[in-house]
Amino acid sequence: MMNGLSEGTYREILIINKPDDIALAMETTRTIAAQTGFSEHDSILLQLVTEEACMNAFEHGCPAGNCRFKITWQVESDTMEITVCQNGEAFELHNDPASPVKVGSRGRGLVLIQGIMDEVRLIPSGAYVTLSMRRRRRVT
Repeated sequence: MMNGLSEGTYREILIINKPDDIALAMETTRTIAAQTGFSEHDSILLQLVTEEACMNAFEHGCPAGNCRFKITWQVESDTMEITVCQNGEAFELHNDPASPVKVGSRGRGLVLIQGIMDEVRLIPSGAYVTLSMRRRRRVT
């Protein structure tokens, strides 16, 4: 049994309070990916997605710098799901590949996440919104 769950399932939860916690979240992603059979390549992509999702939560879900959000990892069978639950209003996911990519120093995180992950969804619930991101383990 891993993390108190049945064989083949892994779950971890981390509360993020400050930007420095993003490095811990990325390391947690790396560790979980390694323990559950994801390749080094997939691990790097999953860490990038973790960083982008956390940065988005800080930028858009933290009024006046007061920040606290939850990131959850769950691996079942061959799929890792990473969710980031933050305070704030729902935002839009643009799934149109013909949409122009933003230029400038920021603003491409969600496009990047959607390009890496197999499934990306927004789940609004009251004062919170959850970004759910799923990626299947690739066969090498």
